[in-house]
Amino acid sequence: MEVQNADIAALYDSLRDARILNAGFIIIRPSPLGQQLYRTIRAITRSAEIDDQKALNRAIGMMKRRRKRDEEVLRVNVLDRNQFLSGLDYFEKSGRKFPKVFGGCKPQNTSKCPLVVHNNWIVSKEAKVYRFREHLMWLYDGNDQYYSSETRKYLMYTNPKPTTSSGLPRNVTERELSALRTALAIGYVLDRVVILPRFHFRDRECPLNSIVHIKTFDARFAGRYRENSFLQHPKVPDLVTQDVTDRQFFVHANQSFDVHVSRAEIMRLLGEVNAKVLNLGNLQRVKVELEDRSIDRVFSSELQNAFRRARYRQIH
Repeated sequence: MEVQNADIAALYDSLRDARILNAGFIIIRPSPLGQQLYRTIRAITRSAEIDDQKALNRAIGMMKRRRKRDEEVLRVNVLDRNQFLSGLDYFEKSGRKFPKVFGGCKPQNTSKCPLVVHNNWIVSKEAKVYRFREHLMWLYDGNDQYYSSETRKYLMYTNPKPTTSSGLPRNVTERELSALRTALAIGYVLDRVVILPRFHFRDRECPLNSIVHIKTFDARFAGRYRENSFLQHPKVPDLVTQDVTDRQFFVHANQSFDVHVSRAEIMRLLGEVNAKVLNLGNLQRVKVELEDRSIDRVFSSELQNAFRRARYRQIH
């Protein structure tokens, strides 16, 4: 990486395609050619509806083609491929779906850690924030004390690993989404925020954005849930992480029928639990029956409309 000898240095949008430079993280020298490049980009974006990345690469190509024999050539370099990564290379190609340690790297191997990860190759602000939170790369606490609240209470549960008898992948997904609806309903009744479990695609663990459209989900449930790695975040108080109580509904692993619980039964069984985190285990055979009153009807409608299916990159 020879930034000092370049007018511009950028990272590749994908290591498999060395032709496309990423516009999300750029080191630019205020040289005459560097300034001309950005004037060219501005002219391109004014004349056509085009995103900044296409404009950057088009402008570089135009400047290289237009150069005269006696003119200086625009100097373009690429940032170190091991330290400056796109979202495709860092998250997808490496198989990183969840963090292993805070910050994504082991302290003893910091020399191999990337300096910059561009959160691209995923669509919508909501999905980008969710992914950074899931990977413990998001530190903003906000006015609502997203991480640091000592008064908020939580609910967590688990999805069992699919077996050979679990059926087709879509059946596994439907069962896990049904359990999520149950968890959100119980959280609604108890006024607890749901900490997501790990979901499954075939036999692999995956985050929620692998199966649900996060922007649609957040439109109904933003603030009512937390990512799976939430309790590992350094800003979550020990008062929360160390106060976990297990309570499980009487559901057997091989049970073939559902257990239906009402609002009153949820309050009777769980309403007096004061622990910061309530762990309910497997909820795949538990169904919540809310009362027929206006506030419950609104919540039930939100449950019906929040689960738009999507794949990891969140592309429609």
